[in-house]
Amino acid sequence: MENSISKNWYMLLIKGIIMILLAILIFMSPADALLTYVLYLGIGLTVAGLVRIFQGFQAKGTLDNWGWIVMEGVIDIIAGFILMAHPAVSAAVLPFIIGFWGTFYGFYLVIDAFSGTGSTGMKLIAGILTVIIGFAIMFNPIMMGMTLAVWIAILLLIVGIFNVIASFSLK
Repeated sequence: MENSISKNWYMLLIKGIIMILLAILIFMSPADALLTYVLYLGIGLTVAGLVRIFQGFQAKGTLDNWGWIVMEGVIDIIAGFILMAHPAVSAAVLPFIIGFWGTFYGFYLVIDAFSGTGSTGMKLIAGILTVIIGFAIMFNPIMMGMTLAVWIAILLLIVGIFNVIASFSLK
């Protein structure tokens, strides 16, 4: 029996590719203004959120945790809109926003690792790493100096690679 998440495996692939591309853009231009990162991340999170909401509603009849998928998408979209609507303010609070998003996504992966679907080990490792980096970004201002762009790119790269690998496991 094929569920809707498996049928739409390519949506998770698209999300993963978007996150990897964002990471590459950030790695390529770490000296650029933080406002540019705000725009990149706002667009990327909005598109990724739309993808996850679509996936969640596609899975409504087949998965018990479809609501968490939708919630992830809603949080991505809210974070994306905040980043794009108020870029100067967002740049000032970007570490907390990115850290919160990373922490939430990491906890989601850890919880989902025990749902019995997909690769438990991969979800658990990606989730734990994402939670650690998310907390580090939120609560360690020393780390936020010149390395903010690098940590954001690492976080996006981990999430992107996980999503690409997970999409192929659904295929």
